[in-house]
Amino acid sequence: MTDLSRTLQKGQSFRKKLSQGQKVSGAWSTLGSAEIAFLLARAGLDYVLVDLEHGKGGVDGLAAQVLALGALDAAVMVRLPDHGPGSIKRILDSGANALLVPQVNSANEARAILNAALFSPEGQRGVAVGAIAASDYGYEPESYFKNANDALTVLVQIESREAVAALPEILAVERIDGIFIGPNDLSAAMDLFRDYEHPDFVEVYDNIWKQTINAGKIFGALPTPKFDPAVLFAKGAQVVPAIADQSLLRNGALAAVATVKEANS
Repeated sequence: MTDLSRTLQKGQSFRKKLSQGQKVSGAWSTLGSAEIAFLLARAGLDYVLVDLEHGKGGVDGLAAQVLALGALDAAVMVRLPDHGPGSIKRILDSGANALLVPQVNSANEARAILNAALFSPEGQRGVAVGAIAASDYGYEPESYFKNANDALTVLVQIESREAVAALPEILAVERIDGIFIGPNDLSAAMDLFRDYEHPDFVEVYDNIWKQTINAGKIFGALPTPKFDPAVLFAKGAQVVPAIADQSLLRNGALAAVATVKEANS
């Protein structure tokens, strides 16, 4: 029996890929379905991003997805529903390998997230390693406690004017692994909702990207028409979740309807 839980194995592998500069493939899981998450991950994805900010399922749904993906190599990244230490603790205990933190507007907020996500002495995460899924339900408690901090990837989202202004200070928080642009919220905060071609938005976007890359941090973003996955990867992005369960189903259904309409015309 290995002395590392499956959560640790996947977390270490995912973090190693990113530290080596690899671009990783991923998909959003918004529907909270373990079966759909497996169907996506089985293609060979590097990670599945479980969205608990806007998606369905909650922590129980996350736990089911972690179990469904246990035999696969795909890491489980979770977009937090909030910044609460209780939420962070339960999500990590369930077996998340990476966190995507929305609406981080200051270095102090980033440090508070880390404090809740990391075990002592780096942080104050609650310890229940004798029972949680992340330690294989207590089969590997000591090794989980020893290695969990180093096996966790933490990305924070820049989605507001305040966050843009505070970006240098946020980037200076050493244990923050990277920055992720949320284009919908950022453009809305600039009164330019989804006007991704607007020069002001492009300038801010490019400034975030350049500062992040220059700081040696991971850069990630949701694709937009102007910044599609190929463009983002060419800019040095590593984390670009290019598909989502909901949009795949919606687009597939629309295509089926269009095919029949064309056949009937």
